[in-house]
Amino acid sequence: MSTVLQHSIEILIQRLLPETAVRWTSDEKKNLYGWVELEHAASLATVAKELLTVQGRLMTITAHAPEEHSEKGFFEVCYHFDVKGTALTLRVVPEGATPTVPSITPWHKAADWAEREIHELYQIEVAGHPNPEPLFLSNITQPLAMERLVPLSTMSNGACTNVLWEHIMGEKAEKN
Repeated sequence: MSTVLQHSIEILIQRLLPETAVRWTSDEKKNLYGWVELEHAASLATVAKELLTVQGRLMTITAHAPEEHSEKGFFEVCYHFDVKGTALTLRVVPEGATPTVPSITPWHKAADWAEREIHELYQIEVAGHPNPEPLFLSNITQPLAMERLVPLSTMSNGACTNVLWEHIMGEKAEKN
C-alpha cells in the first residue's frame, strides 16, 4: 500500500474521530492492515459512510467473543473493508441493555445478510436494518443456538438425530 493511501485513511479517521488512531500491522509479504477500535457503536455508521469517499467497500462482518471481555459486552463485531486493495477493520463492542450496533446496509448493501446473521446467531440488535428477518433459524429457535456446545458423541448418535428430526418435523406440523 502506498503511504499516500495510508495517510488518507488516517486523515479520514482523525477528521471523524479525533481521539481515534489507526493501528497498522503487516504480514511477511509486507501487506499492511489497518485496525480501528471505535469507542462508541454510534460512530460505525458515520465511518462506514465516509469510507465510500476513499473507495472503501465492505468485504465481510464477523462477530466473536474477544480474549479480554469488555465491561460493555461479551461480543465484539468487526467490519472488514477493502480500501483500494488494503484491508481496514473497524472493531466495535455493541452497546446498550440489548447489545446493539447501527446498520450500515444503507451505504454498503453487502452488509445485509451479515448483519441479519449477527442478529440471528448472537442476538446483537442491528438498529435501522431495512429487512431484519431471520436468514436461517426460525423465531422459535433458542437464542444463541449456535453457541451451545454439543458433545461429539451426542452428535454422532443416530438415535439423537432421529429424535431431533422428529422434533423439527413436529414443530413444522404444528405451524401448518
